[in-house]
Amino acid sequence: MNVYSIHFRDSASANTNGNGSDKKNQTTKLVLVKDGYSLPATAFGPLWALVLGLWELAFLIFVFQVAMGFLINEFVPGANAAIVAQVGIAVLIGIVANELRRWNLDRHGFEERATVLGNDSADAERRFFEANPDVLAQLEGAT
Repeated sequence: MNVYSIHFRDSASANTNGNGSDKKNQTTKLVLVKDGYSLPATAFGPLWALVLGLWELAFLIFVFQVAMGFLINEFVPGANAAIVAQVGIAVLIGIVANELRRWNLDRHGFEERATVLGNDSADAERRFFEANPDVLAQLEGAT
């Protein structure tokens, strides 16, 4: 079983930049984030963040990888050591990726409502709605 955190934003707390250009986040009300290690973030880094629409995070990951790559090339002797260091950085990104995603959701007005167990995200979502029918009714009324 996997652990998922449920992040919810109601219409009253929608976070736009003033001109209404945050349309994607206005329609998204519920987001599930899996706890633990993220293999896609390890393998793809900034591309993982871009696919999820986390533009600022993608930029930060890219800058971090470039800066660390520069430092590794300057201060770590040998090609093998540099490769090991780069792999270590990728693993570090995979470890913190879902926490960074939660942080980004919090910045955009989502609040963490629950923690749910499930075999996959669909199972976790079903369990959440079974325990919180009021949230399901609120989401159905908003569409």
